[in-house]
Amino acid sequence: MRLLDRYLIREWLVPFIICLSGFMILWIAFDLINGLDEFAGLGAAEIARFYWVTLPGHFFVVVPVALLLSLMYAINQHSRHHEFIAIRNAGVGMFRMSAPYLLVGVLLSAGLYWSNENWLPNGLREGEIIKGGQAAGEENPLGRRWIADVKFRNDHANRSWQIPAFNPATGEMRGVGKNPIIISWKWDDDQPKREIMTPIALWEDDGWTFLKAKGIDGNDIPIKDYAPTEGFPEAHAITWRETLRLEEFDETPAQIEGELKIAPLFDKRAHKRWSVSLAEIDGYRRIHPAISPEKKAILNAQYQARLAEPLTCFIVVLIAIPFAAPAGRRNAAVGVAAGIIVCLAFFMVQQFAMAVGGQLSPHLAAWTPHALFGGLSAWQISRVR
Repeated sequence: MRLLDRYLIREWLVPFIICLSGFMILWIAFDLINGLDEFAGLGAAEIARFYWVTLPGHFFVVVPVALLLSLMYAINQHSRHHEFIAIRNAGVGMFRMSAPYLLVGVLLSAGLYWSNENWLPNGLREGEIIKGGQAAGEENPLGRRWIADVKFRNDHANRSWQIPAFNPATGEMRGVGKNPIIISWKWDDDQPKREIMTPIALWEDDGWTFLKAKGIDGNDIPIKDYAPTEGFPEAHAITWRETLRLEEFDETPAQIEGELKIAPLFDKRAHKRWSVSLAEIDGYRRIHPAISPEKKAILNAQYQARLAEPLTCFIVVLIAIPFAAPAGRRNAAVGVAAGIIVCLAFFMVQQFAMAVGGQLSPHLAAWTPHALFGGLSAWQISRVR
């Protein structure tokens, strides 16, 4: 990296950190004031942990805005002191001079993508556990990390799961009281269904292991394996087992959790931002290959929107440069205001496109705003003198 690149990034980095920190503090403060009653009974450490794990839920708005304002300020400062003119007179082209900012946009876009895929889904789940910990603990005797009464269907394998208690973090399932875990499926339509009733299921070594358990009275609760006899489908043999492992069960805890996140959200607007990752959407598609066209359209729209969303940072950089860079007699406030207005227009077009065309043509709805504003901004950069 050249000395010029390091200088431009250093002059931008300090305003960016100030803007990002300031916006995050304001956001958290307003959220805490408005939802103070929801944190009743929680200590300061738990509240701080809640905002830390849910931090990426604000990145998709705060990071692009902080990037825009810090870039407008830094670039405008260089223009005011005629530094860009000196750099251009030294034979450095406008796009080459903008390369450090474009690199920043690419890196922040990659960071947002990683955050959306890895930090955000788990963080929001952890935040719900922290905020609703007491209520969840009262409803579920196993603890607040357990989800009660889970029903899961794998259409691809023709298999259904009824799970009294499920822990997504560990992949453990448990029966509650007299209600065991029930898994039923068919090999084909001509055979009766096979059914397993077990008190405990563990996800280990990329597969499910079923175990017996001790009942309240101290007696063992074995696994009930209810299977048709080969060649005699009308005969239903019951085998009692202490342990059982079936390699054919390819459902993962992540897929079950993804089902819980996605299934209740089909009645909401397609452009609404979900707390699911692309991997969870892919997993849902694999176990539901024959979903309805309406649900398929919503999933496609969300998939493309999640792919396009991180690139907002890169488009913001393209928009900021031509409005802040020109030197001369033009009032600097006019350029800054124009850049902010164009960015707001970009955000609004993004939402409008997904709301109107998200389910009709998800690729066009998700990527057209980026292509339109990015292309126009790149053309404006080439015209900067």
